Amino acid sequence: MTQPESWDRFDPSDSALLETLLLEAPVAFAFYDTDLRYRRINRLLAEINGLPMEAHIGRRPSDVLPAELGAAVEVLLVQVLETAQVITDDDFTAVSPTTGERRHFQSQWFPARDPQGSVIGVAVLVSDVTARRLSEDALRRSQDRTVKLQRATAALGGALTVQDVREVIAQTCRTSLEALGCELALGGEALSGGVESPDVISLPLLVSGSEIGQLRLTLPPDRWRDDDDAVFLQALAGQCAIAVERARLYERERSTAATLQLSLLPDRLPTAPGVELAARFRPGSAESEVGGDWYDAFALPDGRLVLVVGDVMGKGVIAAAGMGRLRAALRALAFVDPLPESVLRGLDRVFTATEDADQIATLVYLLVDPTARRTAVGGAGHIPLVLMRAGESPVLVDAGRGSTPLGWPEPRSQQTLELGPGDLLLGLTDGIVERRGYDLDSGLAQVLECVGAPADSLEALVEHVESTMLGHTTGRDDATLLAVRFVE
Repeated sequence: MTQPESWDRFDPSDSALLETLLLEAPVAFAFYDTDLRYRRINRLLAEINGLPMEAHIGRRPSDVLPAELGAAVEVLLVQVLETAQVITDDDFTAVSPTTGERRHFQSQWFPARDPQGSVIGVAVLVSDVTARRLSEDALRRSQDRTVKLQRATAALGGALTVQDVREVIAQTCRTSLEALGCELALGGEALSGGVESPDVISLPLLVSGSEIGQLRLTLPPDRWRDDDDAVFLQALAGQCAIAVERARLYERERSTAATLQLSLLPDRLPTAPGVELAARFRPGSAESEVGGDWYDAFALPDGRLVLVVGDVMGKGVIAAAGMGRLRAALRALAFVDPLPESVLRGLDRVFTATEDADQIATLVYLLVDPTARRTAVGGAGHIPLVLMRAGESPVLVDAGRGSTPLGWPEPRSQQTLELGPGDLLLGLTDGIVERRGYDLDSGLAQVLECVGAPADSLEALVEHVESTMLGHTTGRDDATLLAVRFVE
């Protein structure tokens, strides 16, 4: 196609301007005719293309550029010529003919018009924004790494046991790192005999300068390779090490508290003619800390029985130790004067003298006389007893009549229940009735339903209550049941 004469008509000042633009302009540019041939190109764009300026003139992009880049340029040229509209491409990428690297460009493509307004070609302005894009990508990756590390830290913060930590680490490595493999080896554990490769890295887990294990990751090829990635992986390993050490401490403390708690429960129930006893203690689930639930049952020298169900608020060793002190004091007081109101008054004094002001403990106390078939009961802020008389439906009995917990002194009282053959009393802690999805009233109503179900023995009845109320596991607190039934 014959080009308009206006392409080559310049006065001396025009020529000087064009020469300056071609050789000195800091922005790469070129002019193309309607046949897509280079008519002008400045030195900067020619250098980007890796060819002398004169090697472009009269030739099409597909003649001088790599095939992919040349085709992409010609597509844009045709669009401008057909639409006569300006096209802006903020993310034009191409492989550099000189370095072989993928570069990022911003480009604007303008229709060039003659005095009559006809499109006679296309002008393009090109800026190499590779450095800026790489910087932006690095910032995005940094922000992404920060978010991933925060999410991993939050997830690990909720892991209580070492097994929980293992599961969280495995999940985090799969989702955040897209890891193909993740293995945590602690102490004397050995890593599997995988083949070492550039995509497999082992990170030491360090706590106070000592290595407690290793985290081995199999990462996707060509990922997590720069220095910032290495810092991120080391930070992740550091959070894993902290979580492991915290979980180990939790497990040690939980084991100590559980051992202490179980050691303070009676290893067997007393026996007495005319009564039948049954008890259950269920520790909380693994993700729930050891609490202060407890029960006690012992015989007095005169043949009467003392039965107690209590709950020391709090968790861990502190709650278990408080339970132990309370149990020891109660036994001592009961052997002096076993009446409920006397024992409760004494416990108020002991509790106030030995426990912190913010500590709370509740209990229900039964003094059972098998011979007289009579039970004196008293309570300190505890949930009600269940009473079921032979042939009747079970009901709730508030042993303390709205009493306060121990350590909040008030006049203590007691009541006496006359019981006949087949009548039973059941004491329990709130771990039986309070759980997710149930409030206290709903839980107590369900307990009444369980107690009213037919059972061959008191053991079978208590087992039924336990299995029905504690069939769930997740998040469950300690739970205690203690039952007495009068027999012929």
